[in-house]
Amino acid sequence: MTNRSVLALILGLSFGLTNISCGTGNHLVSIAVTPNPANLNAPATLQLKAVGTFSNGTTEVLSSANWALSAEHPFVTLNQSGLVTCLGAGGPVSGSTTVMASFAGVSGSAMLVCSGPGV
Repeated sequence: MTNRSVLALILGLSFGLTNISCGTGNHLVSIAVTPNPANLNAPATLQLKAVGTFSNGTTEVLSSANWALSAEHPFVTLNQSGLVTCLGAGGPVSGSTTVMASFAGVSGSAMLVCSGPGV
């Protein structure tokens, strides 16, 4: 490898690393979880969506978002695709929790209210 080739390689790597570290280009700036608030009457399920807003103003549903509840809830389950279930077998239920979606270091949340028969 010649000195010129080595210099070109070093400059190419430096330029590439500089671009990566500067964060140039379109990037995710926020996530909205919809619907918000989500109100469910047990027994019921609802597919939530994580909608990302990017630095260029575009939006996109983030199908690979990670989903979580802010705390365990006795009447609510949530799977990794954002499907929430409000359980209500056996009597009246009522409660609320926060559902969170995250992707690429950005997160968003929505309030979920679960109520059932007799409430």
